Amino acid sequence: MNLARYMSPELIDLRLPPPDEPPDNPELNMEKFRRLQKEKYLAHFVSLLEKSGQVLHTRKLLTDIINRERQASTGLENGIAMPHVRSRYVRDPIIAFARSTEGIDFFSLDNQPSHLFFIIASSSHDGDLHLKIYKQLASMFVFDYDTVYYQLMSVEDPGEVIRIIRQYD
Repeated sequence: MNLARYMSPELIDLRLPPPDEPPDNPELNMEKFRRLQKEKYLAHFVSLLEKSGQVLHTRKLLTDIINRERQASTGLENGIAMPHVRSRYVRDPIIAFARSTEGIDFFSLDNQPSHLFFIIASSSHDGDLHLKIYKQLASMFVFDYDTVYYQLMSVEDPGEVIRIIRQYD
């Protein structure tokens, strides 16, 4: 599928900021705090996608991706999340990548923090291309989870992320 053609080094963030600590307030609605934290990271992911030049309207794309996440979390298992959306506010398919060493609560299936994020956006006229990209990325982990996960957690250069993806494409 040649996933690397949808990526570039400026769409890669290897040092996501750590999550905020919850305020020391016993009356705090923790569910709302967790949701707002997740939306903060989604906004960061959209800002990465925007660097591609393919985003037609940043705020509306963010709304689309937040609404998509509200339907069902894209936090998978084993530290991986793949936020994906089909939106009319994207010109051509884009894949961004972000990494968190601390881990982020992304409402994952195993209730564990997510460390590796593949952010996928495609236009409405691309049909289900975003799902094909999703499936191709997920297959890297099915075939060789330990190696791929370790490589992506340890790379220091954005170009290396693209090289790793190319290797499994």
